Amino acid sequence: MIELPALTIESVFGCVPARAVDNLALLSELVGPAKAESIVKATGFTTRRVAAEGQGVFDLVLPAARRALAGVEPSEIGGVVAVTFSQPERFPALAIRLQHALGLPQDVAALDVGLACSGYPYGLFVAGQLASATGKQVLLVDGDVQSAYVDASDPNTLAVMGDAATATRVSATGGPARFAFRTDGAGADVLCCGADGKIRMDGFGVFRFVAGPVTEFLRSFLAETEMPDLFVPHQANMYMVRQLAKALNLSDQLLTSGELYANPGSCSVPLTLAHTVGRGVPPSRTPPPLALLAGFGAGLSAAAAFVELSPTCERGVLEL
Repeated sequence: MIELPALTIESVFGCVPARAVDNLALLSELVGPAKAESIVKATGFTTRRVAAEGQGVFDLVLPAARRALAGVEPSEIGGVVAVTFSQPERFPALAIRLQHALGLPQDVAALDVGLACSGYPYGLFVAGQLASATGKQVLLVDGDVQSAYVDASDPNTLAVMGDAATATRVSATGGPARFAFRTDGAGADVLCCGADGKIRMDGFGVFRFVAGPVTEFLRSFLAETEMPDLFVPHQANMYMVRQLAKALNLSDQLLTSGELYANPGSCSVPLTLAHTVGRGVPPSRTPPPLALLAGFGAGLSAAAAFVELSPTCERGVLEL
């Protein structure tokens, strides 16, 4: 486990495409109603948000970032960290493009983290380090347009992958934040995006990874922390995340958003926070609430973060 002296999530906003795709209707055309119904039942994903033609990750990230920074002077921002695997341009980095578009000072640190499912806790760790080092707040963005990389002839993967982006503003205040990471490159073929640019997923392989190594990884991590008020896992599959919460005795703390947005990649964690916190799912104790955030999947990779949410944490989800 790695500990940062202090880290607080001050705001978190999501941005999703306005286009909502009915999974059952789409899959019925591809594989027939019976098979389509079984896929939707297995994943728990009835709808996905899919980017419009020409709509890229930058287009979704920018509105979320502007909302996350609302009321904050540019001089108060010390860094920009962007988690994405679907930035179409090789360079400049997404974080660098955002620095200019948001009018942030030229002395901010700006960098991309090229991860998929486990990316948000990693990004939060880097953002927390920057906030501590600079004494300023840091913008963490996370998003992907996965629809551009899905093989339309693969119904099992097509039903899962959505598009979205998020922006989180963090500060080096509050209580300590704890992080842990798990990496097993031997499982690289279970969920990957190959040289041809297509996402390939072994659904049963992912399930085995989550039911076995990820569950044990998070159980060990929890043994070194206190009980969280909120448990926000990557929305890999609705059945999967509910089973994971049950195995960890965190069913009452579980937050989900996959019913509406399916699996938009690593940003499913902050998107769930942006959508659900304060909307009928109150923290179980006096603020500031403590959240266990977990990402897991492609790599194979897993990451966990135990952090505070500001009592005044601003959040919301925009449509574009």
